[in-house]
Amino acid sequence: MSETQTSAKAPITIKKYANRRLYNTATSSYVTLDHLSQMVKDGDDFVVYDAKTGEDITRSVLTQIIVEEESKGGQNLLPISFLRQLIGFYGDSLGGLVPRYLEYSMQAFSHNEAQMRDYMRNALEGMFPLRPVR
Repeated sequence: MSETQTSAKAPITIKKYANRRLYNTATSSYVTLDHLSQMVKDGDDFVVYDAKTGEDITRSVLTQIIVEEESKGGQNLLPISFLRQLIGFYGDSLGGLVPRYLEYSMQAFSHNEAQMRDYMRNALEGMFPLRPVR
C-alpha cells in the first residue's frame, strides 16, 4: 500500500483487552489474530492499542501474527539463519540501520513481485513443455 493510500483513510483502531481479546472498533466486534492477518493481506491499515494504558502495541501484535504463521507449519518465510542474524543485530551499533534496510528490501520485493511471478511461471512452463496438441 502506498503512502497516499494509507494517508487518505485513518487506520482502523483495534483495542486489546487484559483478557487478550482484540476488539475492532470499526465493526464493533471481537477479532482474532487470523482476522488481523487477513486485514494485512487485504491492505487494511490498523493500529492496536492496549485498552487499559492506551499504549500503541501494533508492533508486538504484528510480531505475534508472524510467530503464529511460522508455527502453523507448511510455509516458513523466515529461515533460521536469518532469525539468528536478526537477533545478532539487537544492541549492535549498526542495529539502527536494520529496520530501514529491511523495509526498503521488502518494498523492492513487493514492487517486483509481479515480475517474479512471471519469471516463475515461465520457468515452470519450461520444465513442463508438453502442451495439448491442437
